[in-house]
Amino acid sequence: MHPNHHPARNRPRQQRGIAILSVLVIAVLVVTLAAAIFARQSRAVRQTDNFQSLERAWHYVLMMEQYAGLQLQLDAKTNKFDALTDRWAYRLPTQTLTEESGAIVKFTGNLEDLQGRFNLNNLLSQDAEQRGKLDAAALNQLKPFVTDAGLPAGFADAIADWLDSNTQPQGIDGAERDYYLAGVIPYLAADMPFADVSEVRLLRLEMQDPEAKNKALNHFLTTVTALPFEKTTINPNTASKWVLKALRLSDSQIALILDKRKLKQAYRSKEEFLRDMAFEPGKDDALMNSFDVTTQYFRLTGEVQINRARVFVNSLLLRDAKGSVRVIMRQFDRVNEQPITTNDASNTPTNTE
Repeated sequence: MHPNHHPARNRPRQQRGIAILSVLVIAVLVVTLAAAIFARQSRAVRQTDNFQSLERAWHYVLMMEQYAGLQLQLDAKTNKFDALTDRWAYRLPTQTLTEESGAIVKFTGNLEDLQGRFNLNNLLSQDAEQRGKLDAAALNQLKPFVTDAGLPAGFADAIADWLDSNTQPQGIDGAERDYYLAGVIPYLAADMPFADVSEVRLLRLEMQDPEAKNKALNHFLTTVTALPFEKTTINPNTASKWVLKALRLSDSQIALILDKRKLKQAYRSKEEFLRDMAFEPGKDDALMNSFDVTTQYFRLTGEVQINRARVFVNSLLLRDAKGSVRVIMRQFDRVNEQPITTNDASNTPTNTE
């Protein structure tokens, strides 16, 4: 061994190096653990804040529903017709307020007369002996809504098959459960009234261009609705030009209705409307029975935002003959959001060859 080589003298240096390294490792672990705990606590605080904000937003939604119901009740006491000149028929612009906690609350809302649209559930007969069967007159009324939107005429048959209780397809473009069970995503036909109008996206629809398909469906959905299983009429005071056109009113009849609106006027009774339209008894009976100037079903849409929490409002309100208003359906999805853009939007693959 070399005389200058002393292992015992080098050992303390090695031990000091290991000790320093251990301290550094422990320090890193402590800092990492502290950072993880802090991040977890921060996340928990944010989650708690979000939950509290969502709960408060929910209460604002309930207040919006109560306010809308009050407006409809007061309107029922004011007059016996419904029109775009009524107190309920305006869009509430975005309102901003600051809570005591400092939280910023933004909310907006809009009431829409859903009886300004064609009710798809009208296709089912109301006769007790014919329950579950189709109303031929209503089906004939639906067809122009389909074709005017740019959809194939046979789509009306697919809608009818979705509703009726039998298993026999309605025409060559109809579809019953066997068709849907063999689809990309298998499911059954409803064989019952629509619960929501968005169900039409599940129906058989053979269009080769997915963009054209979605565009046509979007237009169709602006003219139809799905109201509870009872016959509903269409209110000419609130129906859009497209709805009136699909009902096959003449250009002059549509002009009379729209000109009245421009003057901030409305049809105050069904008799006044029928007199103005000059329908022919016998020939136009089905059309005459399709209209009334009173509405029972309204939709409240909007949103409430508190900090990072946001709640969408989509509530169906029923005003009965006594003027009482209640919420009969409530959803929390955005109305008229961007539609499905896949080729399987209606479970019908698009030919991409």
